[in-house]
Amino acid sequence: MKVLKYPIIPFTIFMAAGIFTGFHLLWLHYIIPYLLIVSAIFLALTYYYARKALVQKPNFAAGVAIFAFVCGIAAQCMHYAPNDSRHYANFLNSRNDLSELPTIRGVITERIKPNDFSEKYYLEITSINLSTCTGTLLVTMPKNSLAKTLHAGDVLYITALPKPITPALNPNQFDYAGYMARQNIFGQIKLKNNYIIAGQQKGFNYHINRLRETLTGSFSIHHYPLPVQNLINALMFGQRQDMEKEMNSDYINAGVIHVLAISGLHFTLLFAIFNGLLAPLKRFRKFGTTGHFISILLLMWLFALITGLSASVVRAVVMFSFLMTGGILARRVTTLNSLAISALVLLLAKPSFLFDAGFQLSYIAVLGIVLLQPFYKKWKRSKYTLIAKTQDLIAVSLAAQLFVLPISLYYFNQFPLLFLVANIVVIPLSDVVLILGLVTLALNFTIPVASIWIGKLLEYCILFMNSFVKWVASFDSLVLKNIPFTLLMNLCLYGVIGFGVWYLYKKSYRLAVAALVSVLVFQLAYMVTAYNLKQKSELVVFNNYGHTLIAQKTGDSITVSSTDSLALQNYSVLAYAKGNFNYGMRLMPLQNYIYGKGKKIYILDKSGMYDANVKPDILLLSQSPKVNLERALADLKPKIVIADATNYKTYSTRWRETCARQKIPFHATAENGSYILE
Repeated sequence: MKVLKYPIIPFTIFMAAGIFTGFHLLWLHYIIPYLLIVSAIFLALTYYYARKALVQKPNFAAGVAIFAFVCGIAAQCMHYAPNDSRHYANFLNSRNDLSELPTIRGVITERIKPNDFSEKYYLEITSINLSTCTGTLLVTMPKNSLAKTLHAGDVLYITALPKPITPALNPNQFDYAGYMARQNIFGQIKLKNNYIIAGQQKGFNYHINRLRETLTGSFSIHHYPLPVQNLINALMFGQRQDMEKEMNSDYINAGVIHVLAISGLHFTLLFAIFNGLLAPLKRFRKFGTTGHFISILLLMWLFALITGLSASVVRAVVMFSFLMTGGILARRVTTLNSLAISALVLLLAKPSFLFDAGFQLSYIAVLGIVLLQPFYKKWKRSKYTLIAKTQDLIAVSLAAQLFVLPISLYYFNQFPLLFLVANIVVIPLSDVVLILGLVTLALNFTIPVASIWIGKLLEYCILFMNSFVKWVASFDSLVLKNIPFTLLMNLCLYGVIGFGVWYLYKKSYRLAVAALVSVLVFQLAYMVTAYNLKQKSELVVFNNYGHTLIAQKTGDSITVSSTDSLALQNYSVLAYAKGNFNYGMRLMPLQNYIYGKGKKIYILDKSGMYDANVKPDILLLSQSPKVNLERALADLKPKIVIADATNYKTYSTRWRETCARQKIPFHATAENGSYILE
């Protein structure tokens, strides 16, 4: 396999590297015009000399790589929202005369997955205090019967000041603020009594949302139970916001969550259906083939729009578009080339896709299937069609799983051992569900009586699929969870896979040695990471709302102190243990006095009583004690005061002011995150 046969592939890789660099080194945005000019001149010079040279040197290839890298930085710079002078953050920072809360006008563009307490939406800002502004905000509203559900296209007037999105407040937890920043969203507003809905803006998002609601609403005649309807919404329309936690967890633990994400599997099936239904168009001599091609392309893009244009959806539809275009032009388009071109188009249009887990998993899975296809196609196939199809499914599943294994371990820290069993049943069944769903959808609008009968069959298939997935997921011991896996280990494991595949294509002694060395490097990365973490000792006061939670790490042991008897099952504690490659935890009852890292820590709880003779280094306030803090500070003389998340916010605010007057550092975990004493 020669990558240089496909120059678009290295160009896309270097551009992706530029996007990654541009996101993490924002100062490069200030010099990007100069970088573009210099890289373009260098590219032109290397091209000029390459044309004259009899023996080609790598100068031109280096010029292309540098130019692609700079183009990636430029793409990130152009799409980085705060670089726009009209961005709401720049507007608010430049206005020092905001004596009152600003009035923000914006349009709801999308409803995203809610949590247990709040509905969440994206709001596209159009103006602040009648001045034109841009930018997207995350808006949340409490889940209650009085709150009106918002829809795409709703125009809102909000009187509030955008606040930063709360970052991860405990070690090794998912950083939601960082995730949203990679989506170009940097602020949030909580909706309560501070907004009004002022009509609707009937733009693109409004009409797509209305079409989607019309299609999903047509299934109301079947009176499906909620799990069935939610799976239809996910599988057919890409709407997974309302999937029950338990069902979502079952699909994850069974290793088949990918079937709920619209991807190439769905578009392959859709292409076959549309191709068959529109085949009569080819009978027309004039423009028949072209009309057939355009019709399929439009239908597939319409389906992509309805499902929300997620990374996997756009990847699939763009790839199909290039492959179909190559077919209509009688040009041979390789899958690798179409994969790279689709990635290039997506990254140019939306560089933030690079940081999307769905984008990464989708492309890496397809890459694995394509690269390993020449080898598993050599396997002896059964003469029986059903067995042969099962063999293909197993081969494709193994190839995809091998390539997504490192990144899956990095993001999700678990591996379902029964993924192959689940995929053999669920993938074909999901195709049946999709076909029945499309037939039912068409009959909902044409022959409702017939739709009821087909809809019953659809319901039984979904219920069976859900039951099977639940059964597979019930083997909890066969789901390896909380696997510690760092970015370094992720990259090293991809090195092992990369050299292994390279060796399969071009067997040589050097590549065999390189593959073995890569295995040793991966093992070394694991051992060094585990050793360094083992040498670290620290004390952590977690940001935990229910109970005070303190962990002391010494070597390879972690001691958790809390009044909660289930503290070892706490999400924050499990994440902390996983991040430290350590599961040897023990639980101790929380005492008022703790000694750790050479510091004396005194815990003042809701009783409000303390021993004035203690003289601790750290005073930890817990459970909103009703105490005169000024007197307590005078008696105890701590060097720092910590308030954990079990305290009322009003108490925390008052204590912060008291500490400021006494010139004693104050740390509130609800605002500043967990306190770590190293």
